[in-house]
Amino acid sequence: MNARAAPYCHDIPLLGLVESLAEDCQPFPVNFVSSSYRRHWWRYTQFFMGPEGTVTPLHFDTLLSHNLFFQIFGAKQFTILPPSQATRCARRGWRWFDVDPEQPDYVRFPQYKRATPLVITVNPGDILYMPPGTLHHVRSLSASISFNIDFHTNRSVLDALTQADKGMPKEVIFYNAVTALAVISNVPEAITFPLYRPYLSYVS
Repeated sequence: MNARAAPYCHDIPLLGLVESLAEDCQPFPVNFVSSSYRRHWWRYTQFFMGPEGTVTPLHFDTLLSHNLFFQIFGAKQFTILPPSQATRCARRGWRWFDVDPEQPDYVRFPQYKRATPLVITVNPGDILYMPPGTLHHVRSLSASISFNIDFHTNRSVLDALTQADKGMPKEVIFYNAVTALAVISNVPEAITFPLYRPYLSYVS
């Protein structure tokens, strides 16, 4: 982070750390997520809070999971692209991309001219759903509070594991394998969540 970057609290498992706060998020649409997440849905959420101007560069969610994003206060602007356009965005490492969708450098990244980004603004009370592998760049248009939940289905976790030999970090392979035990094999949450919990710090 450079000296002028605004402080940004992101990807913090706040509701899991202070579970009483989950009451402030009721009613939560549990039917939107897979059954293995529903009983203790708040354990799987990540919290975001920051001032106007904070930016998360273009990336996809590291587990290749579904993403439900809930805007509580303020507004954020998402620039999103489908996974099929990742090759046009100058991928760096496992999940980050060098293209800045707000100010694309077509000299360095001429292939981005063929990309078709979609710009969406989320306001208080809005829910944004992003399918697995969706590329997204996020800017806070004002002071903002939000949270999200990443979740897998049978299909998405199997699809994610097929990417294990395509640069997926070994930690991500492990967390996806643990999730597969919960989602597909119905291994009890009491066994799988302690194995999954470190992911919530790993991703932040």
